[in-house]
Amino acid sequence: MKFKISLSSANLKAIYFCAILILMVSVNSCNNNKSNITEISGKIENASGRTVYLEELSPGKTQTVATATIKDDGTFKIRLDSISDSFHRMKIDDNNVIYLRIIDGDKIEISAKYPGIVRNYEIQGSEDCKLLKEMNLRLIKSSDILNELKNKVNESALIPDYNTDSLWEVTNETARELYKSDKEFLTDFIKKNNKSAVIYMALYQYIGPSPILMIENEPEIFDFVLTELKKYHPELEQTALLESDISKNKLKETQKNRDYVSLSPGVDAPDFVLPDVNSKKTSLSAFKGNNVIICFWSSWSKKSVESVSELINYEKIPRLKIILVSLDTQPENWESAIKSNKLENMINLCDFKTWEGSVVKIYGIKTLPSFVLLDSEGKIELLTDDFDKLNAGLQEIK
Repeated sequence: MKFKISLSSANLKAIYFCAILILMVSVNSCNNNKSNITEISGKIENASGRTVYLEELSPGKTQTVATATIKDDGTFKIRLDSISDSFHRMKIDDNNVIYLRIIDGDKIEISAKYPGIVRNYEIQGSEDCKLLKEMNLRLIKSSDILNELKNKVNESALIPDYNTDSLWEVTNETARELYKSDKEFLTDFIKKNNKSAVIYMALYQYIGPSPILMIENEPEIFDFVLTELKKYHPELEQTALLESDISKNKLKETQKNRDYVSLSPGVDAPDFVLPDVNSKKTSLSAFKGNNVIICFWSSWSKKSVESVSELINYEKIPRLKIILVSLDTQPENWESAIKSNKLENMINLCDFKTWEGSVVKIYGIKTLPSFVLLDSEGKIELLTDDFDKLNAGLQEIK
């Protein structure tokens, strides 16, 4: 028995539509699976047998998410089904690291020579990774210049009776110029590449041991980066972290302003204890009975160094003590500036916490240099960042 099946035009259209829908779902499923595969591959010369680590740089922790062994011909490959929306770095050892910004589906190729891969690597497949390379190479040049100068100072120090003061002066001046130049570079880099998540990394770059951009000093650029990240990368882990850091800093600034307002001429100067150049704890109250100048300065602030040098003219005023509170972060830079600017006879104190130091917060210091003039009873006579005003106040106590 034979059956004849007759399909209407409407039925044929329905079947055709279902077939197309199934085909689209199947194709999209394949494409989605393909896009989630992330590959990092390439060739690293002189490193056969070594392990390549791919580390995820999440807020507050660093964890290895994949590894690969470099083959005899230098090639390696890392494949991941998915990758978090964060930053990463590829690492062979602590001196051979490449920072990466990877997105699901990226096919990144790296070629380099070991060791020193951070200086010679080439990268393809990610514009963000190229930006990271551009930024890092620019800052490496500055570090190389500083290290070369420091090596010259160290070599000269081995020569008997060699006066290294002039070399330290050149080194400090060069460091200040590099700091200024690198700050301008990073600010321009951020504004030029505002749609890239890499601008977050630009906020936290260093020249030597010192941060180039600081949330306390450049809040506007930190606010700008947050605005752009929230617009273009709201799911990036570091976006939420930056928002939290900015909120905390604004609370600190509010507290600083409140503390600063509470300090005025006629009130007792808050006491404090800080270590001197010999790590001996020194308190402000120990100088009661003398007029006191407290000067906040740093070796990396040219203007404050100039002002501190002018204070030498007041060292011979009877019953006047000059306390220099430094915002430096490195002992060698601080001690060098003291020596090269002939500040040894003053009272030099530093806790190496820069703007996070407790004394800086207590006195509400916002700029360098800043001056506090105290009378012999420990009461504040003057708070200013203007050296001329300090000079005028000193004339009255001579």
